[in-house]
Amino acid sequence: MSSNISDGSSSFKDLIDWFKWPLTYLKIVGSCCVVAVIAAIIYQKRKNQQIKSAKDQNNKTIDDYSYRDLFHFFINPEFHVDKLPLAKEFSERMHAEAAQYMMEDHPDNPDFPDHFTYIPYDKDKVNKRLDYIFNRLFKEKYLDWYEAGQPATSDSRYWWAQTKLHLTTYLIQRQPYHLTDGVWLRGVNQGPMSSIQAKLFAIYIDELGNGNPSQNHCNVYLDILESLGLQVPPIYSREFVDQELILEISFKKPLLTLTTSLFPKTFEPEILGYTLWLETTAPAEHAGLRKILDRYDLNSNFSLLHTAIDNNVNGHGRYAREAVELYLDQIRETQGDQAVEEHWKRIWTGYVAYGMTGNIDNALRELYEKQKVLTPREEFIELIKKKAPTAQKMHGSRRVGPEGLFLNDMFASGDAEKLCDQLAQSELIVKGDPGASPLINHAVSFQGPMYQVFDSDELTIISRWILSLKPSTLNDMLSLILQRRKFSNKIIKDLILQLPDGSSHSLRQLIEGKPSELLAAFRASQWTIPFDGHKLTEENVDTCPLMRALARAGPLEHIFNRDGEDKQIIRQWLLDGASLLNETLQDSTSSEKNGVNILSHEGFKFQY
Repeated sequence: MSSNISDGSSSFKDLIDWFKWPLTYLKIVGSCCVVAVIAAIIYQKRKNQQIKSAKDQNNKTIDDYSYRDLFHFFINPEFHVDKLPLAKEFSERMHAEAAQYMMEDHPDNPDFPDHFTYIPYDKDKVNKRLDYIFNRLFKEKYLDWYEAGQPATSDSRYWWAQTKLHLTTYLIQRQPYHLTDGVWLRGVNQGPMSSIQAKLFAIYIDELGNGNPSQNHCNVYLDILESLGLQVPPIYSREFVDQELILEISFKKPLLTLTTSLFPKTFEPEILGYTLWLETTAPAEHAGLRKILDRYDLNSNFSLLHTAIDNNVNGHGRYAREAVELYLDQIRETQGDQAVEEHWKRIWTGYVAYGMTGNIDNALRELYEKQKVLTPREEFIELIKKKAPTAQKMHGSRRVGPEGLFLNDMFASGDAEKLCDQLAQSELIVKGDPGASPLINHAVSFQGPMYQVFDSDELTIISRWILSLKPSTLNDMLSLILQRRKFSNKIIKDLILQLPDGSSHSLRQLIEGKPSELLAAFRASQWTIPFDGHKLTEENVDTCPLMRALARAGPLEHIFNRDGEDKQIIRQWLLDGASLLNETLQDSTSSEKNGVNILSHEGFKFQY
C-alpha cells in the first residue's frame, strides 16, 4: 500500500518536472526575444543617428568649412568625391566676385588702380595692355625699389623682410601657395592635345621641373624652408593644414587653383586667365624676392627659376598669351565674334580672380604686431614648460650649456628661463641658423634621439627662437650701404682696400658694387679691429678704422651720417662681430645644386 503511494508520489513529481522544462525553455526564449528586441531598437537608433549625421554632413554648405578644410579636401579629391559640388561652388563664387570687381578702377588696389580693369578684346590692344602691366609692375616692384637702395624697412615694399625672422614668418605663410605651384594646370589633357593644351602643358612640366626633382618648383621652395630648420608636413596630410602658424587666409588663393583645376573643361577660359595673370606678374614678384633671399643667405634658385621661365620673350609669359590667342581664334571660327567677347570676359575674370583672391598683407601685418607681444624667446620658454613633465625623465646623463648642467635636472627645476639661456650657449645651437643647429638637423631628425617629439608648429617655434638669437644688424648694414651708395661720388680720398681673396679695389668701386664685398673688404683690411688690437667692446669700438672713417675729414664723411642712425648701425654691426653674408652657408647651397637649366626654352637670359 505504502509502495503504491510512493510510486504515485514519484509519478506526480515526474509530471511536475516534465512541465518545468517547457516553462524554463519558454523563459529562455522569452529572454532572448527581449534581448533581441532591445538590440534591434538600439541598432535602429544608431542607424538613424548615422543617417542623420550623414545627412547633416551632406547638408553642410561651403561656409561651414574653413579654407583649411577645403584645401585638405581638394588636394586629396579622390577621398572627398562627395565634396566636389563645393569645389565648383567656391570657384564660381570667386569668379563672380572678380567679374564684378573688374568693371571699374580701384584706387586701393595694392598694385595700381587700373591693373584689373576690364577692356574689350582686341588682340593688339590686349597685348599692349599686358605689356603695360608687366612693365609697370616690374618698375614699381623692382626697379624703383632697387634704385632706392633695396630697403627692407617697415615702410618699404618689402616690409615683410625687415629681419630674417620676419622673412621666415612670410615664407611660412606662402607654404600652401608655393607648395602647390602648377596645380592649376593639373587637369590639362594628357592624351592627344591641341596647340592650346600643348602650350599649357609646356608650362606645367616646367613647374614640375621637367622630370628633375631638384628643379621642381615645390621642391626648391621646400629647400628654402628646410634650410631655416622648418620641417613641413606632407601637403596631403591633415597636419599640414592644421599648422597653427599658417594664417587661415594663406590657404585661400591656392584653394582657388585646387577647386578650379578639378573642372578643366568647365573652367577652361578661367584657367587660361589664371595662367595669364601668373606668368605676367611673376617676374616682378621674384626679381625682388631673389635679392631678399640672397641678402639672408637663402638659396635664391626658387626666384631665379621664375625670373628665367616667366618671361614674355620665349617663356611662360609668351606661352600664356599665345594660348589665349589660339583659344579665341578657335572660338571665333566655331562660334563667332560675340562668343569671342564672352569668352575673353571669362578669361579676364580668371586673371582677376587669381590676382585678387587671398591677399595676406593685412593679416600678416596683424601677425607681426602679435609677435611683438610674445617674443620668440617667450614662445620657446612656454614650449619648455609644456614639455618639462615628460622631458625631465628622458635625457639620462645628458648635460647642456657652459655650466654642464644635467638636462633632466634643468627640466625638473621648473626654471625654463635658465634652460633656455643654457641651450642658447650650447653646442646644440648655431645662433641665427636653425638649419646648421644640431638640435634641428640631428636631435629631432629621423636619425636623432628626439625624432617626432615635436610637431611641426613646435619645431617652427624652436627655429624662430634660434633665428632671433642673431641680431639683424647685418641686414641693417646691407640696407644702409644700398641706400647711401648714390653718394659715392662724394668720396674725396679714394683709398684702396683688400678683399679676402687678396685682390684690391678702390673704396668708391666697392661702395658702388656688391654691399657684401664692401663689408668683406672692411674686415680683410682690418677696418673692424680696434686701435689697441684687443677684443672689441663698447669702450674701444670707436677706435676702429671704420668708425674713424666717419669722422670729419674722414673718407666716409660724406657717405654716412656720422651723428645719426647711420653711425649707430655701423657701430652695432661691429659690436655684433662684423658678420658677413655666406658665413653660415651649408652644403645644400653648393654651386652644383644652384645650377638652373630650363629645358623647354634655353637661350633666354633674364636681364635686370
